[in-house]
Amino acid sequence: MTKDDMVIPILEALWLAKKAIECMPELPKDMKPSHIRVLNVIYKKYNQNGSVRVTDVSTAMQITKPSITKLINELVDIGTVKKTIADDDKRIVLVELSPFGKECVQKYVLDYHAKLAEYFSEIDQEKYLSMIETVEFIYQSMKEVSEKK
Repeated sequence: MTKDDMVIPILEALWLAKKAIECMPELPKDMKPSHIRVLNVIYKKYNQNGSVRVTDVSTAMQITKPSITKLINELVDIGTVKKTIADDDKRIVLVELSPFGKECVQKYVLDYHAKLAEYFSEIDQEKYLSMIETVEFIYQSMKEVSEKK
């Protein structure tokens, strides 16, 4: 198989991966998969540090602060996140999960991931690490090609 012959099967596999993401449980009204990712980061960071700054979420997700602020504001509107100002520095915005946010993390992250882990346990660790590395390489390559337009 030539390198040119590999492009279509790779793109088809990526399309299938996108379809796999679409198999995730149906989310509550107005909630997007990106919101679940933000909730999960807030959950993890809060359990590690006891408090979470908007900047912490932005850094962890490698998303610009304005973009993460928009997502967090949407989550506040949905009722899954609460924002407060730090006592010691009024410039710092802290975020934490509301009870509804904790329910969402439990259902759409912890419980769902546990179910997936049962199936994924059949995959050899070397294979899944190779898959992750390959997908990251493909993403970077496609990003580079699209930026050179």
